[in-house]
This record gives sequence, C-alpha cells and structure tokens, in this order.
Amino acid sequence: MSHIVLTAKPVSRTVDCRALLPLALQGKTVAEIAAIKLAANLSVADVFEISIEATDAAKITFKNTTSSHQYIGFGMTTGQLVVEGDAGDFLGAQLQNGVLICKGNAGARAGDRMRRGMLLIEGNAGDYCGSDMMAGTLGVLGSTGAHLGYGMKRGTLLLAQTPAPQATWIDCGFHKLPFLNILYKSFKLLDSRFAQINSQRVQRWMGDMGGLGKAEILVIQS
Repeated sequence: MSHIVLTAKPVSRTVDCRALLPLALQGKTVAEIAAIKLAANLSVADVFEISIEATDAAKITFKNTTSSHQYIGFGMTTGQLVVEGDAGDFLGAQLQNGVLICKGNAGARAGDRMRRGMLLIEGNAGDYCGSDMMAGTLGVLGSTGAHLGYGMKRGTLLLAQTPAPQATWIDCGFHKLPFLNILYKSFKLLDSRFAQINSQRVQRWMGDMGGLGKAEILVIQS
C-alpha cells in the first residue's frame, strides 16, 4: 500500500478530481499517475506535484487545494483521503466507503448521494450538503448553507453549529445519545479536529419528510 501526496499547483480553471481515488492509484508509479487525464487537455502533472510514500494503508493526501478542485473523493470505495485545504463542489459525492477528511471548507453538494462511509468537514459546507444522501455519516464543524439534507433518505448529519430551519425536517428536541460514544471512538483514530468531540447531548431533527423521513440531523450541544 502507499500514501500518495498530491500538492496542487496554482490553477486558473476548475479541476475534476474524480479519477484520483485511493484504490484507483494504488500500485501506480509517479509517472503513471502524472499521465492520468483529468480532462481532454489536462493531466495530473499539469495541476499537481506528486510524491509516494510506503505505508500500510491506501491513502491520498491533497495539499494546497482550493474551491477550484471539484469532485474530490467522488465514488470512493475504500481507503482514506485527506484534503489539506479547501474543496470545491461535490466533495465526497456518491461516497461508497472509506474515510474522507476535509480540513478546510467545502463547496455545494458535499456528500451528494453518499451511500456509506464517513465524510468529515472541519470548515464550512456549501448549499445542499448531504443532498439525496442514502446512508453513512457526514460531519461538519463549521456552518452549513441552504437546503441542508435536501432529499436525504437515511444516514446522519452531525453538526457543531445549529443550521438554518429546514421546512421538511422535524425538530425532535434534545437528547443524550450514549451510542455516539461508538462514533466518537472511531474519530479518535483519525488526525482530525473531530477527535476532540465528546458530548453525547444533541438536538435531533428527523427528515427529509418530503421523502422517506428516515435520516437525522444531530447538532452537538456543549
């Protein structure tokens, strides 16, 4: 296994990063990764510096990224992906498994149609965060934009800040949920600010009542 580090070069256009997944890049050399096409006239070498370190897990770290880097972690099925910077739209969209940590802000549609796994955003998340999400855990320590959890079917949105009211979500009041300790133990294995969370008391919403209504938003209380 290997830890692949992709350090972003300055760009003046959007970069579609959906091809850059831990499983897809495992076993490839620097030259092979550099040659991967991200668009018709754009290769990985045009937008990233690449380095590879031997490790016991499949991992990719993006460094110096901005909102121009879109679709990071799209359809990811295994391993760990860390974004040391901001991310554009569709961060972790259609995530199927694995752990994706964004240490900066994320654009719109983070976790869109997410099916499983864990997406943790330490900064802010844009509009439609968790849209059409089917399962898994999506955490945000910063603020969230409009239409949070739009069309969400199942899964958990774990927030550190109270979001704007959502018309199709039902406020279920304040609860102490001991099962969160299990989730928090998994956080402590990660290099993330989420490892510092320990409060079991949350405000809980159920929704989206425009659909199945079997998802939840949990806002951590001090």
